[in-house]
Amino acid sequence: MMNRLIRLLTLGLLMTVTGGCNDSDDDSNQIPFVIVDEIINLNNFEFLPLKTLGGFVTINAGVRGIIIYRESNSVYRAFERNCSYQPRNSCADVEVDQSGLFLVDPCCTSRFNFEGFPIKGPATRPLLEYQSSLSGNTLRIGNGL
Repeated sequence: MMNRLIRLLTLGLLMTVTGGCNDSDDDSNQIPFVIVDEIINLNNFEFLPLKTLGGFVTINAGVRGIIIYRESNSVYRAFERNCSYQPRNSCADVEVDQSGLFLVDPCCTSRFNFEGFPIKGPATRPLLEYQSSLSGNTLRIGNGL
């Protein structure tokens, strides 16, 4: 009787552990990890748009590039351009919409606000945001600051 109870408990535990997994958590739906450690001099000509609130630039770093957005006088946000919806899709590239009001992946048509959260699907997960740190006119972007 005890042996049967142990088998049932083991089977139940096994079903709970394997049943808790779903396709949205597998590696094919994750943005690949890359080390990011970028130092930006905000006085450089190419970064002039970051001198104004709401300004943005795109740099070649991260997986598919990084969009840097100036939110306030001291807050900069840095988003991975790799869309959070089907990130392994070759066209899953996020960009700032022509209106400048939100971020969009033209491939899947997902839209994100400038806090990285989806405002129109099919994406349900936020964009990957890198840490940013401002010291004078130097902005550091990374995932291990």
